[in-house]
Amino acid sequence: MKALRKALDVLEFLMDRGSAGVTEISKELNLNKNNVFRILATLEKHRLVEKEEETEKYRLSVGSLILGYGFINKYPLTKLSAPVLKTLRFKLGETVNLAMLDEKQQFIIYVATEETVRPVKVKTRLGRRYPINSPVSSAKAIKKALKGEMGFVFDFELDREKGISGGACVIRDYKGRPIGAVEVVAPLYRLSLERVREEVKPLLEDAALDISLKLGYWD
Repeated sequence: MKALRKALDVLEFLMDRGSAGVTEISKELNLNKNNVFRILATLEKHRLVEKEEETEKYRLSVGSLILGYGFINKYPLTKLSAPVLKTLRFKLGETVNLAMLDEKQQFIIYVATEETVRPVKVKTRLGRRYPINSPVSSAKAIKKALKGEMGFVFDFELDREKGISGGACVIRDYKGRPIGAVEVVAPLYRLSLERVREEVKPLLEDAALDISLKLGYWD
């Protein structure tokens, strides 16, 4: 089990860093270099990591992607949310994201998206992970719900430096626990805070309720 835990630590480290060399992995995870070599060799054999020829650093490979999509396609939250996300994107004309809370309630992970067809769009968040204390709207809304705020908690997002804004509403499971959020994000010039409050918020609340009901939620 210790060997498996170390291998998972290496995978998680590469997921966060993008790519890293043996020395860096060894130093950051406090692992012997020989152990890191063996772990990487095993992961590479199973197509979970690959070595960049130019830099000799390791990164996640197609096998990790296949595992990720296998989870996403069969997980109830993502399966049941798919038609709701499509409808919401059609109504708003902007990118709609689905974020999931991790089991330790420390991070949110973006597991699904419906991108706008407009030529200018916000960089995709699909597959990205953010700390629960992050200023992104999904993390803010979920954090408030975890602290005890009731109902379908909503929160805003505004980043003038990046020129983006948006909002998110918490999704709850059959026990009423916050497990994720449905989110809309767009360039600030298309999604003013006034539009977020007046148009986006009620649509997100309806979408979050719809998904929650599909998951067995009942107030």
